[in-house]
Amino acid sequence: MTPQTEDTHPHQPPKDPRRQTRARLSRRLVTLAKRPMVATMDDSAHTVIDRPVRHTDFNALTGHHHCLLVTYKRDGSPVPAPVWFARDGERLFVWTEVNAYKAKRLRRDPRALIAPCSATGKPLGDPIAARGRILETVADRTHAARVIKSQWTPWQRAFAFAARPVTEVHYLEFVPHTHG
Repeated sequence: MTPQTEDTHPHQPPKDPRRQTRARLSRRLVTLAKRPMVATMDDSAHTVIDRPVRHTDFNALTGHHHCLLVTYKRDGSPVPAPVWFARDGERLFVWTEVNAYKAKRLRRDPRALIAPCSATGKPLGDPIAARGRILETVADRTHAARVIKSQWTPWQRAFAFAARPVTEVHYLEFVPHTHG
């Protein structure tokens, strides 16, 4: 049996200082990157929930690089966030930081609304009802990563090159919720 210290637990490996430093740096980068995004988010992003919800496929997203992803807090209030996405048939993939609240909300409640939007979150169409999940298997995550990377714009490639090597991500999958 290994001796117990303040930093170890019998069921967890000892903490790696490099990993801890990387995690701290990741959190700082994510926080810094989100400040301008939140500050520039279009005020009309919150109006998407007032539009009629469509129970259809994702064809309204064709030609768009951003969608307004609406997830729900514990109390049921909607939270819109503009995100990059990629489509594979009737599945829509998004990646987000492991600590992102949208992933935490989605884990608790799979309901989502998805609407085409500008980079700043201005809705460009009615929201589509969807169901989402966090991809857990290596095969699912690998497929989602491949689909996302295949549809990147040059700007997305530059962002990913700069930010993603130091951040752990969740891959989210959404499918249309076609019946009300």
